Amino acid sequence: MATKSPNTYTTFFAHSSDEPQEEWQRLLDHLKNTAEKSAALGEPLGLENLAYITGFLHDLGKYTQKFQARLRGKQVAVDHSTAGAQEIVNYYKKTRFEAIAHLIAYCISGHHSGLPDIGTIIDHENDPTLHARLKREIEPYTDYRKEIDIDALPKPTLPKILPTSKSGGFSLSFLTRMLYSILVDADYLETESFYTQDIVRGAYPRLTYLQMFFQQELDSKQFPQSPINDLRQHIRQACEERASDEQGLFSLTVPTGGGKTISSMQFALLHAKKHNLQRIIYVIPYTSIIEQNAKVFKEMLGNDCVLEHHSNFDWEQFSKEQSRSEDADDSAIEKLKLASENWDIPIVVTTNVQFFESLYASRSSSSRKVHNMANSVIIFDEAQMIPNSFIKPCLIAISELVLNYKSTAILCTATQPEFARFLPGNIEIKEIMPNPSQLYNAFKRVSIQDAGTMDDDTLAQKLSEHHQTLCIVNTRKHAQKIFNLLPKNNHVFHLSTLMYPAHRQQVIATIKDRLNNNQPCIVISTQVMEAGVDLDFPVGYRALAGLDSIIQAGGRVNRNRKSADAKLYIFEPETDAIKRVPGYIQQTGDITRQILRRWKDKDPICLEAIQDYYESLYSVQSDHAFDSARVLPCFEKPPSRLPSFDFRTASERFKLIGSDTIAVIVPRESKAQDLLEKLPWVQSPGALLRQLQIYSVNIYRNEFQALIDAGKVNMINKTIPVLLDPDQTYDESLGLTIPVCSGGNAYFDI
Repeated sequence: MATKSPNTYTTFFAHSSDEPQEEWQRLLDHLKNTAEKSAALGEPLGLENLAYITGFLHDLGKYTQKFQARLRGKQVAVDHSTAGAQEIVNYYKKTRFEAIAHLIAYCISGHHSGLPDIGTIIDHENDPTLHARLKREIEPYTDYRKEIDIDALPKPTLPKILPTSKSGGFSLSFLTRMLYSILVDADYLETESFYTQDIVRGAYPRLTYLQMFFQQELDSKQFPQSPINDLRQHIRQACEERASDEQGLFSLTVPTGGGKTISSMQFALLHAKKHNLQRIIYVIPYTSIIEQNAKVFKEMLGNDCVLEHHSNFDWEQFSKEQSRSEDADDSAIEKLKLASENWDIPIVVTTNVQFFESLYASRSSSSRKVHNMANSVIIFDEAQMIPNSFIKPCLIAISELVLNYKSTAILCTATQPEFARFLPGNIEIKEIMPNPSQLYNAFKRVSIQDAGTMDDDTLAQKLSEHHQTLCIVNTRKHAQKIFNLLPKNNHVFHLSTLMYPAHRQQVIATIKDRLNNNQPCIVISTQVMEAGVDLDFPVGYRALAGLDSIIQAGGRVNRNRKSADAKLYIFEPETDAIKRVPGYIQQTGDITRQILRRWKDKDPICLEAIQDYYESLYSVQSDHAFDSARVLPCFEKPPSRLPSFDFRTASERFKLIGSDTIAVIVPRESKAQDLLEKLPWVQSPGALLRQLQIYSVNIYRNEFQALIDAGKVNMINKTIPVLLDPDQTYDESLGLTIPVCSGGNAYFDI
């Protein structure tokens, strides 16, 4: 609670500058502006009322003498985020608005430090929980009453929301998250407008116009007459017809090579036009395949309204490429950079990690974009790649966006999982294609052959007999072993995550060139080749794995239907390269073996077989397995009079990519070397590190320790690992060479 202190300052500012004090921003102006901006952002979601109150009270703590002294140059630490939270809770204590006041308190108390956990009543006042903040002794802030009449603020009211869980707790927490996103974005934008008068945000074309441009580009393309192009046209037509449907959750079940990228975007643009939606968000599982999808959209819609937002995106390289263009526009590039902060742009292309981890983030910088996921069409490409252990938290978040925040979601995949079993009862999945089973039969370009058990020498011999072939195995060590058994010449290639992304892309480009020119080409790869890589081999081999992985591998075989009888051979490895098969690979492989046996007289990769596979897979797993990190219990606590959510804990638990890996920078190329030279001298290395990610290899901790023990790694600034002597420790064909190490998951490609 507040302690007494003598007043010194009677003029209250929110922000200072290098200008004279009369040019500083008055605190009341900042609160009014933030409230109005918050209300405007919240209005489409029914949150105008709550957002206005939250924006008006968020900086009440700046009415303290201590904060005003800091603005005027005194070096003091000030907590200015707690006051507004305490004020709203105390004002509505023991009234019917008390619970809503606590939702607002979560947002205000965390608008800089992040959404907190609820904590307990025995927490110490300096703990980072809401309970602790609400009883913390803070500087007196009652001078706000000279400028603000809190009685004049509207009473807080909740919009009508449809619960996605039995208790409704998750829906209320999601509403709080939306409110928080609105507040932090409005606060950032309002502060930005004070400091930067010539800001270049916004002013993008509406999706209505982009749909027209997209259609013109599509009409101008000359697709050669062929059975497969006729099928792709059929898929686009179905998407066009269903785009006028009411909003909801859709599936687009299309075989690999069916043109889901273009078709789903056509649906999204027409659907957005019909329902006056604000943006389209295209979500992809891997950074390794995001560039080719983003490139398609940029070519059809223009660079300036498509944001490519993922960890490997290189703004410097993008700026250089744009500067070569005749119509280069520096302000457009700056607008894209700014849009990456809050996704205020018509088209966003991003990753599962960026999308879902933002939805469960507690940090303000990550949460800014969340409110712009509402009023959108969200396309999930390769939806089957949502990790099993996070299916429930991912799907309930999608359900919230669809049920309560005016978004439409599309689950696109060639191997549609049985997602319906994880959805709340008040939402259903509507399939866009009229008859997916017939489509699978029409698209059949490869047949599955069970090759039984195969040792490494036999496998290498069979591969060497082909002019062109692809072999995908389950582990990095196995891929290396098979590669080393094959002749060393210019037409045998290896791909795995031990190669940094830029190197992999160079190798894939060479492979594509050889395939297109009918030159010899044998490729040994891990799962890195399966999703979204547009290559076409006449024959393939796949180590036993999940049926979804086998079908993805089949999508790289006879992709353009050059052969009438292409085969994908499924073999069970007999090898000393695998010390221990990872549990999930073993489990999914066992189920696939059952499916191959049950469907041996039919087609083991037809739609019905896929459904059989997922039903079998889900039936052998406990319910706990689909939220193994226990994210959802953070929002579904026992019934209480007041909302009790653990936002920070949920954020820490929700990591789609485990934290048991470490990125090691490989300075083989001049661009990586140039960036590394700058690294020790920059105050905030984040931008440089993001650019260096395409020159980095992620390895397990025991592998990293083996490199450290061998003296192969240098630590820049004591925190950034860089590979020493890459000519000796990085192989041109196999990638990073790791000394012998023990234990862990070192055998599984990451």
